[in-house]
Amino acid sequence: MNRVIVVYDACVLYPAPLRDLLMHLAMTDLFKAKWTEQIHQEWMRNVLNDNSFYYLFIF
Repeated sequence: MNRVIVVYDACVLYPAPLRDLLMHLAMTDLFKAKWTEQIHQEWMRNVLNDNSFYYLFIF
């Protein structure tokens, strides 16, 4: 049986609680989660922007 493909946008990949829920659902084989490299870059950029204060002390 072919699973439905669901494209996750950056707004569901970040914040983490929503991402965790949706990734968990995808792992139950209800659907197959996909996102593009552009979407990945967008949500990662948002994580870094929101947490840039903390990175000043790490590096």
